[in-house]
Amino acid sequence: MASNYSNFFIKGEDGVDIYVHLWEPVEIPKGIIQVFHGMAEHGGRYQNFARYMNEKGFVVCANDHRGHGKTAGSLDNVGYIGKDGFNKIVEDEYLIMKFLKEKHGNLPIVIFGHSFGSFVAQEFMIRYGKKVNGVILSGSSAVKELPLRFGYALAFIEKTFFGEKRRSKVLDKLTFGSYNKKIKGDNLSKFEWLSKDKEEIKKYEEDPYCGGVFTAGFFYYFFRGLLNIYKPQRLVRIPKDLPLFIISGEEDPVGEYGKLVRRLYELYKSMGLKQVDMTLYQGKRHELLNEVGKEGIYKDILTWIENKVLNYS
Repeated sequence: MASNYSNFFIKGEDGVDIYVHLWEPVEIPKGIIQVFHGMAEHGGRYQNFARYMNEKGFVVCANDHRGHGKTAGSLDNVGYIGKDGFNKIVEDEYLIMKFLKEKHGNLPIVIFGHSFGSFVAQEFMIRYGKKVNGVILSGSSAVKELPLRFGYALAFIEKTFFGEKRRSKVLDKLTFGSYNKKIKGDNLSKFEWLSKDKEEIKKYEEDPYCGGVFTAGFFYYFFRGLLNIYKPQRLVRIPKDLPLFIISGEEDPVGEYGKLVRRLYELYKSMGLKQVDMTLYQGKRHELLNEVGKEGIYKDILTWIENKVLNYS
């Protein structure tokens, strides 16, 4: 099945231009997948996944978050998401979701959130869970409170004394510095933890919009957002019947090699969510959609959507 790609800007509530990638199947679609991409990347990296899902009858949309990709406006602005940036990114995604529903006649819509985007999706479920038909969290975790509070305090200090736009090498090292520690080998890339596919690592390294050191303001607003996500009085707002699929590589340091992924699964189960599924992929790292054998993971996602969201089973 052929597909059409387009790109354009949508205005955020505060007038910021949000860059949007849209892949649409030529034939009548049966659903929409809205991608929330990760930190230090952009929506254009989801093209292979989008083309696959187009062939299966799904519209796929992925924007570039504030401070990322074409939304940043220039490479100098990559990594700076602006004041209250995390919350504004959540609201940007809601505006894009409304646009997609208006354009495609209220088709079932599934959120796919990866890494940083998975935490945006965790917040999105609290605010707008009643308005979507399913959520997939990839490369995610249930963040530990003590390290989070420590990182938040450091970000606050750095932001206060040096400004929101200061690139935080300290927080970058604290966040990502240990991510390669379990990987054996010589001449390892700084980003080896992302995938076992060397070509994908090379593409990431060569992409000027990927892999930079982010600002103190980014970490401050991100960590502040994370401190709100796990409050029980907020988690209870997530619809109990919302289908949720948590996927991660067993060798993904973001999920502490499966430990914090299981904790996230148990957290949602304990809040009374009735349709929570989890798959941990043996031998896979952080970017499941760019891993060796990614086609099998694409198929698993498709099967889950068809069974749990479209009720084809």
